[in-house]
Amino acid sequence: MNKIQPLNIEISTREYRDLLDILHIADVVMSGHRRKEDQRTARHRAVIQKLYAHAQGEGLDGLIRHKEGLHPYAPTQDFEESTLAHAVIEEFAEHVFWDQLIDKLSVRDAAETAGGMDHLNALSESERQAVETPIRQRYIQEFTANGIANLEVIERFSGEGMPVRTSD
Repeated sequence: MNKIQPLNIEISTREYRDLLDILHIADVVMSGHRRKEDQRTARHRAVIQKLYAHAQGEGLDGLIRHKEGLHPYAPTQDFEESTLAHAVIEEFAEHVFWDQLIDKLSVRDAAETAGGMDHLNALSESERQAVETPIRQRYIQEFTANGIANLEVIERFSGEGMPVRTSD
């Protein structure tokens, strides 16, 4: 009853080449920042491997290499140099960086203005927006004009020896 039926999709070699870019973007987003394998994405990485394997028969052997190991199929240097994936990922990372920086600084400063995070969280949505929006707009103006040139860390406490929090 729950038998998995194979799915056949016809795509051109050019479309498959584009699919390789998409797969590489997905792989970098899922795994590129990790020091160890994330079991939550094991199924996804298995599908990527399965689709990478088809490069061998499509005249794209120079883009995906094969060698025995945990992930037998991987992009080659030729792929890395010709893919649009890295430019797209870099643009996305840049956008996320500024969004996150502005968001976190705005919330921090709004909480300070409101008398603490508990007070900020107790505000209605419209009251919170009234506090946060001007702060957010100021950060947008500043970072648009100057990037991080005027950003400074003012040390208020010692965080020595504290590890940086990552997703791993």
